[in-house]
Amino acid sequence: MVGLERQPQPGVGAARWQAGSIGGDGVFFGPLPGDLKAPTCATRDIADVAAKWLLDRSWQGVADVPVLGPEDLSQNDLAEIMSEVLGRPVRYQRVSMDAFRATQLEHGWSEAMAQGMVDMMAAKEAGIDNAEPRTPEATTPTTFRQWCEECFKAS
Repeated sequence: MVGLERQPQPGVGAARWQAGSIGGDGVFFGPLPGDLKAPTCATRDIADVAAKWLLDRSWQGVADVPVLGPEDLSQNDLAEIMSEVLGRPVRYQRVSMDAFRATQLEHGWSEAMAQGMVDMMAAKEAGIDNAEPRTPEATTPTTFRQWCEECFKAS
C-alpha cells in the first residue's frame, strides 16, 4: 500500500488512498507481510522537522535526519487501530507484488512508477525502514490513532 498522507510505512498513507475500500468493505490491501513492523510518521511531522532545519540559519552541512513517528506498527496493527476508531472491523489483506503492480497500473501510474513502487515495497519487506535507530530526536508526536481520528472521523 502506498499513500500520500503518512510515511514511510505504506499502510499508513494507504489508509487515505484506500479510504473507499476501507469504508465500503472494511479491508485495505498491500504487498507487505501483515506482521512486519516499521516506523509510522505523519506528513505534518515531516513538514515540522523540515521547517525547523530550513529555518535554522546556523546549521550547515549535510546530514541524515530520521523522522520515525512515535511508534513502529504493522499492517495488522493499523487495521486494529482503524477498527477501534471507526467502530467496525477493518482488516489488512496481503496481495502479491504482481497484483500490487497491476493495481498501480490500473490507477494510471506509468510502468516505471509502478515498478519503482514494487521495488520500494521489496526494500521495505527486506527491512530498509528499520535502518535508522529510534532516538528521541527522530521520534515525532502524531500517532496513527490520532491521525485516524482526525482524518477518518472528518470524512
